[in-house]
Amino acid sequence: MRLLVLVQLLGSLAILVAGHIDHWERLHREPPIRGQPTKIPRIVETKWIRQKVDNFDPQNPSTWSMRYMENAEHYQPGGPLFIYVGGEWTISAGSISRGHFYDMAKELGAYLFYTEHRYYGLSRPTASTRTDLLKFLNIDQALADLAYFVEEMKNTIPGASNAKIIMAGGSYSATMVAWFRQKYPHLINGAWASSAPLLAKLDFVEYKEVVSESIRLVGGDDCANRIDRAYDQIEDLLNQGDFDKVREEFLLCDTIDFTNKLDTGSFLSSISNYLAGVVQYHQTGDIEGVCEIINDESISNDMTALAKWFTQGVSSCMDITYASSIRYYVNTDWNHGANRGAMRPWTYQTCAEYGWYQTSGSENQIFGSGFPVDLYIQICADLYDNMFTETLLEANVARTNVIYGHMQPAVTNVFFTHGQLDPWRPMGLQEDLNEHSPAVVIPLASHCADLSSISADDSPEMRAAKERVFELIQLWLGNSTNVP
Repeated sequence: MRLLVLVQLLGSLAILVAGHIDHWERLHREPPIRGQPTKIPRIVETKWIRQKVDNFDPQNPSTWSMRYMENAEHYQPGGPLFIYVGGEWTISAGSISRGHFYDMAKELGAYLFYTEHRYYGLSRPTASTRTDLLKFLNIDQALADLAYFVEEMKNTIPGASNAKIIMAGGSYSATMVAWFRQKYPHLINGAWASSAPLLAKLDFVEYKEVVSESIRLVGGDDCANRIDRAYDQIEDLLNQGDFDKVREEFLLCDTIDFTNKLDTGSFLSSISNYLAGVVQYHQTGDIEGVCEIINDESISNDMTALAKWFTQGVSSCMDITYASSIRYYVNTDWNHGANRGAMRPWTYQTCAEYGWYQTSGSENQIFGSGFPVDLYIQICADLYDNMFTETLLEANVARTNVIYGHMQPAVTNVFFTHGQLDPWRPMGLQEDLNEHSPAVVIPLASHCADLSSISADDSPEMRAAKERVFELIQLWLGNSTNVP
């Protein structure tokens, strides 16, 4: 069975499985773009641009080097600048040498860039990720970085002084391009926002609802119902104090303390997030493959069937305690996995701006009730020197929504796309915002699936969405007057 890992904006912090830390880091890699890249070493160059640490304090002279990549393979002087925006991941050359955005850049003679977000990858504005130094990590600073980048590229690329600008992003970076169009409309002509969450929300119960719906839709009722029953069984055993049975089934280390709600929440959320990882980037066969294992008729016990899938490939006990997770992710050294894998800085952003905690707070999902929003509120407090309280988290989410417009951003020339199976879909636009900013939900598609090139495997709806964005970009560039 092929398990496609998740690039989700935040799941449970507690995926510290012995020997599997790199799996957790891969949960926050860049959105995969399917297909074979062209000759990357020759056509893609990595460069650096000096940025201000604080874009909003003219008296602060501190600067840092932001990494970006460029592909001028098909550029025609006077052509547009296409900017693929990085999110909470390390950028890579392959993402601007394949995919639909690359294909459109080739067709339109565009100069293609890929920017790396401050505090992610090798773009490090501060000496560490110490809590007080993370104050420069926020959407306002990141958008200002992009604004400076646009102006510098127009000034330095031959024939680009009057170039039109098109941006694209996936997931959080799709949110960025939509908000960039709102905040800096004079610097961008249009944007493609694939799977963009726009509504900040502390208790994001809808995420696990859609994961449940997608498993039911693709994997079938038997699979979804068995997971539901397995969670009921686990929680019943824990409520009865039969901790050893759960430990044995799921190969958990003795360190886990099921009398501690934080340990219990970490464990229960971990199972749901592994399943969410399959759903979020589903390709044909992924959810079906998981359900084939879970539905094994030779296993009569529902919890045992779920544990069989969850523990496959595990050779030693799994340490999924809350404390071990905190110890790992509280490390502030840039060379530590908590920062290389993006989780410490990204979790800070969720505490400071977005919430988006994928909890068990809804009855309309199949993962029990053991990881409420309280778990994530505690994570924010414990990782960042007790800086974040529940009141402050709620205020931070409210601030983001007020500044950037909730589900009604004041934008035109943005194309919003979502996949039906994508658990992030409820936080984004699923209907046209206005006549100049349409939205499309692609049936049976997953998170950011439309970023890949047009192919024979595309459904009619997927192909139509990809063709539509190309038509819109031509309209925004002034190359067409016939796009509805």
